[in-house]
Amino acid sequence: APPLTPSPGPPSHPYTVIGNGYPSPMSSGGSYDPYSPNGKITREDLSPPSSLNGYSADSCDTKKKKGPTPRQQEELCLVCGDRASGYHYNALTCEGCKGFFRRSITKNAVYQCKYGNNCEIDMYMRRKCQECRLKKCLSVGMRPECVVPEVQCAVKRKEKKAQKEKDKPNSTTNGSPEMIKMENGVKPISPEQEELIHRLVYFQNEYEQPSEEDLKRITNSPQEGEDQSDVRFRHITEITILTVQLIVEFAKRLPGFDKLLREDQIALLKACSSEVMMLRMARRYDVQSDSILFANNQPYSRDSYSLAGMGETIEDLLHFCRQMYSMKVDNAEYALLTAIVIFSERPSLVEGWKVEKIQEIYLEALKAYVDNRRRPKPGTIFAKLLSVLTELRTLGNQNSEMCFSLKLKNKKLPPFLAEIWDVDM
Repeated sequence: APPLTPSPGPPSHPYTVIGNGYPSPMSSGGSYDPYSPNGKITREDLSPPSSLNGYSADSCDTKKKKGPTPRQQEELCLVCGDRASGYHYNALTCEGCKGFFRRSITKNAVYQCKYGNNCEIDMYMRRKCQECRLKKCLSVGMRPECVVPEVQCAVKRKEKKAQKEKDKPNSTTNGSPEMIKMENGVKPISPEQEELIHRLVYFQNEYEQPSEEDLKRITNSPQEGEDQSDVRFRHITEITILTVQLIVEFAKRLPGFDKLLREDQIALLKACSSEVMMLRMARRYDVQSDSILFANNQPYSRDSYSLAGMGETIEDLLHFCRQMYSMKVDNAEYALLTAIVIFSERPSLVEGWKVEKIQEIYLEALKAYVDNRRRPKPGTIFAKLLSVLTELRTLGNQNSEMCFSLKLKNKKLPPFLAEIWDVDM
């Protein structure tokens, strides 16, 4: 499959995929794992740059950290605001700023600001103005004297290489880890796939929750002429509108989406929104109360949906949520499944072949991820994850039927939902 052109997103991450715990969404505490089911990144935490240019990982002292390892859910680079990987040269920074500072010092680099010597350094501007970036490095406490000279780095690398050669087994039958993986039929995740997965997880978390301002507009108190059923129905539909808007924003940032015709983009968004919403509900499922946590952390059980006049599909939806919970689907798998659902074959697509090609790339990434993460039975798990797509189609169809049945109950969908779900109200 052809490679996707990367969309704007966060830089390559210094960590790799791991962590398969499944805490309840109700629980609190613990360190952030971007691949655990309930890891969160708030919108203010990160600002994605416009490209991948300028990111690098330094090889000299990756194991030599000055100070405690940061907790990833809250520690940010003091220079640019990216995710910090540790204390480097006396300051908490990301891998990119660590490498930039080391190169600047070892090469005695002299930079010139083109924008007035007062640039505000963030994840975008750090690539635009090196002088102000270096000033920021120094101002947050990075110390030139802590930088190991390049000659010394080269000596260390040479010694390390010699030690590796010395420790290498004489027998050629053992093979390298890569060869063992290939012999076992497991192909390692490629750097491109790892970067793609990281982007998806990033944007999934970025567009996970409505803003506080949007949530404040939703009121639970009855308006004139409303009973409790009307209040519940209105609350669910208003939250649904915010959720669908976030789904649209997430889809627009998927690599490959901007390569499609506008009419195909619209067709995909209208067709996938209810299915993606079911996936999001599964991520927000709380096993303790057998309910779905809405954006304001308010649990909605089968009784809540029944009171709102939307009880027809809740049993099947809760069954689906329990199934996803039992499979311990993590954040990366959810993000990949969401992308696969979005890039699914739909009626009325003009360039369906292009959508299929893009979907293949996400399917291959999911397969590689599962093969490397879900041992000893990755094939079984991958098949189960693909079966989720069929269940989502069924749930999506049930959602459409429920929307039409609302007419009989004198309940009217808001215009936005009626339009995106093609419901004639």
